[in-house]
Amino acid sequence: MNNLNKLSDLELLDHTQKAAKNEKAATLDLLDHLLLVDQRRAYATQSYSSLFDYLVRGLGYSETQSAERVAAVRLMRASPEVKKHLTEGELTLTSAAQIQRHLLAEKKLNAALPAKETQILIQECLGQSKREVEKILLTHASEPVQMAAREKLRPITEEYSELKVVIDDETRALLKRAKELSQSQETADLLKSALKGHIEKLEKRLGKDLTLPAKLPEAVKSKSDPYSRYVPAGFKRAIYQRSLGRCEWVSDQNGRCKSRSHLQLDHIVPLAVGGKTELKNLRHLCPAHNQKAAHLAGIAIDLSIGDLTRNHRS
Repeated sequence: MNNLNKLSDLELLDHTQKAAKNEKAATLDLLDHLLLVDQRRAYATQSYSSLFDYLVRGLGYSETQSAERVAAVRLMRASPEVKKHLTEGELTLTSAAQIQRHLLAEKKLNAALPAKETQILIQECLGQSKREVEKILLTHASEPVQMAAREKLRPITEEYSELKVVIDDETRALLKRAKELSQSQETADLLKSALKGHIEKLEKRLGKDLTLPAKLPEAVKSKSDPYSRYVPAGFKRAIYQRSLGRCEWVSDQNGRCKSRSHLQLDHIVPLAVGGKTELKNLRHLCPAHNQKAAHLAGIAIDLSIGDLTRNHRS
């Protein structure tokens, strides 16, 4: 900083311009690294459940920064020319993320946009500001109202965030009635209470209150074929009781994975290589770690799309 203070205004501006170029180059370099990390799902080795999780917990980016970088990487994977546009400054990181979110929304509403149409859309967004890109994407949206009303979560402090959602008339009426019946008129309080009740109901359904006898009934044991893919309900409850609805992947560096989303039952020793459907050989894994485990076990897997195949190396 002391050296900078000695510079003239023109010299300072020149140094600032160089610093800006270095920052852009560093960002592009990071995206290249993240692209490969995502393709290999390398983050799964260290107990991260997704590229987003790795950026937040592993690299220390904020959730907003992480979401933007993940979206940009996914667009680069789908459209390789995006890297060139980012390098030449025709497309910003933010614009790339906007385009990718638009493509995902369109895919959910209808179907994936053909490659040619995606390229045309990207071309229209080149050199445009964030606000202009928003306008362009709205004109291409099959359902503009839903696109404009997309849910948004913005951190305000470490403890609080702002949630923006658009609700229909029925939901508004339900909210009004809930306020009439409850002691609180605050929407945030009602939302918290409703979510707690909903989660409790789902966990109760999944875990059957997490109550099981110390020993599984003989009926459950006799019906279980150790070489079948079918997992008895008693086994599922026992596994849930043990995992408490959390991925059971553990790494030496980062400990246990924190993911609780879309858990899958995994055979620690795959059936294809002699594993059995028994409690000691079953565990809960998130999708990323289920795929990583399959890859490490020698099951052929295309990490670029995450699809397991039926071919095995053994």
